[in-house]
Amino acid sequence: MVSVVQAFIDYLKNDKKLSDNTVDSYKRDIIQFLEYLEKINIGCFEVKKATIINYMNLLKHKNRSQATISRHLSSIKSFYQYLFMNRLIDEEPAYTLDAPKIERKVPVTLSIDQVDKLLSYEFEKSEKGLRDKAIIEVLYATGLKVSELISLRIDDVNLNYGYIYCKSAKERFIPIGESAVDALQNYMSVRKNIKNNDHLFLNMRGEALTRQGCWKIIKEYTDIVNPGFDITPSILRRSFAKHLLENGADIRSVQEMLGYKSVNSNELISLISKSKIKEVYKKSHPRA
Repeated sequence: MVSVVQAFIDYLKNDKKLSDNTVDSYKRDIIQFLEYLEKINIGCFEVKKATIINYMNLLKHKNRSQATISRHLSSIKSFYQYLFMNRLIDEEPAYTLDAPKIERKVPVTLSIDQVDKLLSYEFEKSEKGLRDKAIIEVLYATGLKVSELISLRIDDVNLNYGYIYCKSAKERFIPIGESAVDALQNYMSVRKNIKNNDHLFLNMRGEALTRQGCWKIIKEYTDIVNPGFDITPSILRRSFAKHLLENGADIRSVQEMLGYKSVNSNELISLISKSKIKEVYKKSHPRA
């Protein structure tokens, strides 16, 4: 069974070209499901629709969110679709199952004033302080995911022309403004032993910054904006998109900068306030 799961993971990586984080998520979900099957003495190839429904109900009884349950079902469906395509099973047990409807919540974002307050903070002039300011400036200036940020290397940044080259699953060039350029220049001026292939952001031991390290850095400054309110890289990413959209950027350009592989307008539209949509409508519609 281990070999089948590994073959599925290799398929996701090599054929589907999914990101490492997405593949890890699939892997965790499938392993948890297989552990459940082992407890109820059902083989992986013997699974029926009812088995999966029972598992979904178990997750519900464990108070897992609808989003989590939906993700688990998606992983299981993909796994059994893979088994079916490779003729390891005669039919897909999860084919007709629908994911639970997810209650859409208003995405958490920062106001422009909150971002200004955060970035106007007097960061220390030390290597750590200059690095921290550069990290927050770049996250807000580019909308990068934290995994993309920590993967940046020095030669991915062109300060003369003001852009960052992101080499994630969706390669793209993202422009950066003067504030981010200045913050990066200040940080680079105190970096030691710089080589073009070095990671851009390092911890204080001179090693590549980790996801956890980046989260801790941002958390350190969150009380500046709103005591007790944790700012995350995702919130800065959404704020980047929201502020661009509300200041007139077209959705397609924002999607490109965010690195979306497919058009997902609904997610971006949800970031725009109703009052802003009404304002745009009044300005743009000939009979408004």
